[in-house]
Amino acid sequence: MKRCWLFFFFSVLIWNTFAQEAAETQEPETPSAQAPIAAYVYEPIRKGDQFIRMGLQLGIPLFNTSPNKFAINPKIYPGGSIFLGYTHYLTKGVSIGGDVAFTFHLTRGSNLYFAIPFTINSGYTFAIEKFRIPLTFGIGGDFQSYNGTRYFSLFFRPQAGVFYQYSPEWSFGGELSWDIVPQWYKDSSFNRTGNFLNIGFAARYHF
Repeated sequence: MKRCWLFFFFSVLIWNTFAQEAAETQEPETPSAQAPIAAYVYEPIRKGDQFIRMGLQLGIPLFNTSPNKFAINPKIYPGGSIFLGYTHYLTKGVSIGGDVAFTFHLTRGSNLYFAIPFTINSGYTFAIEKFRIPLTFGIGGDFQSYNGTRYFSLFFRPQAGVFYQYSPEWSFGGELSWDIVPQWYKDSSFNRTGNFLNIGFAARYHF
């Protein structure tokens, strides 16, 4: 009889032990507090981005226009220029900025045509992966010197470019621009408008 009670006692003890372990195993764990995960969206161009642009251009004189003739031979050779510019993004694509350049051309009479054009630019930039395609239009003025004569005129420049974003700080690419340089005189028969095609290479520093 005692053996039966001992057997019953040990059976109850073992059953309680296993039941307690099973309850602890099934008890849900309290989730640990975690910091919220912030989601970052990559934007190739952000409002407030800025860059400084610098480079070299080959200037090709195309033709002059006058009141009497649409296309006149400009009689100057292709020349070159160096330029410096600044751009600020108002939105993710729209930008404003300014450029200044130092340009020279040799004439067929062995004279030097020298000009300092400057523009205020507005534009829009398309972003495709690491490529940037800026389209801009600039309006400004042009200080000119030729054969001892100095002249100031209006200056217009539509421009397009393609740049590769090499790093967050630097991008490199090429540009095409069309310079429209009117010269107006009291005697309108002397009026001329110069047209130049520019092919340039530029580096941009972003900050």
